[in-house]
Amino acid sequence: MRRGVAGPGPVAASGAAPVGAELIASHYVARRWMLTSKAARPFIHLLCLHSASTAEVCQPGKTTTFTGPVIVWLPAGSAEWLEVSAGARAELLQLRAGVWHRYLPPSAETAYLALEAAGGIMARPVAPDLVTTMSRSIAAIAAEIASPARSGAASILSAELTLCVLRFWRLFAGDTDRDEEGSSTEILSRFRRLLEERYHQHLRVGDYAGLLGMTPDRLHALCSRELKRSPSELIQQRVVKEAASRLEAGTVAVKQIAFALGFKDTAYFNRFFRKHTGEAPGVWRRRVAARVRAGRSPPTLNFADWP
Repeated sequence: MRRGVAGPGPVAASGAAPVGAELIASHYVARRWMLTSKAARPFIHLLCLHSASTAEVCQPGKTTTFTGPVIVWLPAGSAEWLEVSAGARAELLQLRAGVWHRYLPPSAETAYLALEAAGGIMARPVAPDLVTTMSRSIAAIAAEIASPARSGAASILSAELTLCVLRFWRLFAGDTDRDEEGSSTEILSRFRRLLEERYHQHLRVGDYAGLLGMTPDRLHALCSRELKRSPSELIQQRVVKEAASRLEAGTVAVKQIAFALGFKDTAYFNRFFRKHTGEAPGVWRRRVAARVRAGRSPPTLNFADWP
């Protein structure tokens, strides 16, 4: 059978958009999408495959065939290519890793963290009605992307994407619950990802625990046991590490760095930084500059990395 080759879709072509959508109508030949990427933030793909349609996903060393109705989550880097067979109908969402959450409300944070952290392909056969429902949302997303200047386009895109993500996540949520929210490593990975995105917001331990779907006590016990540090220490150390990096990187005023990191009071930022490093921000910056001029390496904060 002769096979047509399709590009990775409008999002990959643009190279910048966090979300893209493609409606795959019935074709006389198969269509293929190359999924590998060397980009710093590659794409995640969500395939919605209709009844009587088939698709193949190639992973290193094996090829897997899916028959609709089925919904398939393809984490970034999990597959080399996706091929939709001749005559198949499908929809394909493209989500830039680490960025697409910008379109999701805080209420979808748990679903985002779980799906973003997925390491392997997830597929679930579903009722045809669910495929139809998902396909309508993806079609709506494609329409809003095509006309971004229309009133409410971003809000509609956000709403439809949220529905897609939550519906798919719910298919696997029962398995996650039975596994007590996953292993310790998985939970810490989710906490780390969440902290990377929110450290400048100065959320409390209880806020992070709520977003992770657990109690503050459980999060505290887990971090203390596995990392020998409390969640509060980890949160503060992440802020200090970022502050030190920005102080070392250039000549931006300390006041501006404090504001960028969520501090509304420069004096409080100075006290916070001194508490964790033993030096005021300005003193730290001058000492780093002096060491660099002397050909010596910058000082380190000696914060052990996460697993």
